[in-house]
Amino acid sequence: MINVHWVQPIDLPSNYTKSRIYRSAQEQEGYSLLAEINTLDPGGTAVTSFVDLAGERTLFYVIRYFDPITQREYIDFSLGFFPFTPREKRILSYIVGWIPDILKPDLTDFDVSFALRQALNDFNIHPPETNFNIDSFPQNYEQFLVTGCQVHIVLQKYLKVAIRDYTYSDSGLSMNIDRGSKLTKAREEITAQWQGVIAMAKWNFQDPGVGVGTVPLPISLGGNLNRGLLNVLDITGIMGR
Repeated sequence: MINVHWVQPIDLPSNYTKSRIYRSAQEQEGYSLLAEINTLDPGGTAVTSFVDLAGERTLFYVIRYFDPITQREYIDFSLGFFPFTPREKRILSYIVGWIPDILKPDLTDFDVSFALRQALNDFNIHPPETNFNIDSFPQNYEQFLVTGCQVHIVLQKYLKVAIRDYTYSDSGLSMNIDRGSKLTKAREEITAQWQGVIAMAKWNFQDPGVGVGTVPLPISLGGNLNRGLLNVLDITGIMGR
């Protein structure tokens, strides 16, 4: 059983009164209709969750919006995502207090979940490459997920916040709202700190080096070693033809 969540499009027209949940074992194809539910509940609130009794986290979900009168689906759709696991919830709880107030209104669970997975991917692809998921990630390295998640949250929301910056002047009184540059500086600082330590940390996942051994020589050679001993190309001369 799995509880699937999604975020409805902001500009969804009111005539799309049904939400169709599709499920597939592959992300790009093979989706089949699982259920059709009301887009809004009786109180007019958007319905954004569905319980799949046979669902698993390995499956993919797509939610399409349907107009029963015209028998047409809305051109846009939503991606289903899963509620946080206890470990994800604990890791993300470290980040909640850090998120600036200017980012919180537009920050959804989907955004935070995506940022966390991006941080995990960043850690995995940094040489030497690893293949951790949320469950297998080493607990004593969780600070990298926290910092990486902060970086990606800022990256997600930077443009939307920066575009709101403006300068206002009236009769000599001026006001300058400049959050974009402050977010840029904050991102640069935490990114530099993050990248500075992640390189050293990943050395702990490097396979140990393998040395090149010496060429074994028969004891009977005694002192008859050729002066070309160090020349590997002369090994036949040393051993005798």
